[in-house]
Amino acid sequence: MKSQVIKAYKNFLETATPEQIAFVDSVYAVCEEHYENGGDTVVETFCPSEILTEFKTIKDVQEYCGLRVEAATNCRWGEDNDPEVERLEGFKASGEW
Repeated sequence: MKSQVIKAYKNFLETATPEQIAFVDSVYAVCEEHYENGGDTVVETFCPSEILTEFKTIKDVQEYCGLRVEAATNCRWGEDNDPEVERLEGFKASGEW
C-alpha cells in the first residue's frame, strides 16, 4: 500500500482483505505507469474504497481513464495541437494496460 499515514489508507488497511489491497495497489501502479494517458485522474482523486467500488478489473480502469481523456477533448479550444489531443492520441497508443 502506498501510504500508511493518511487516515483513509490506514482505515482501508485495517478492514481490507489481502486481495483487495493487492487490487488497489495494482490499480495505483498501472495508473502511475500510464499517468499521462489518463491515469492521473485515478492516482490524484480516488481513495482505495472508491477504487473497489468503481472498478472490478484493470480493464475497467483503462476504460474509465479513456473516457476521462476523451471528455477532456470536448472542453478544449479546438486547435489540432491542443494538449488534450496529444493525451488522447497517447492513450490510444498505449494499448492494453
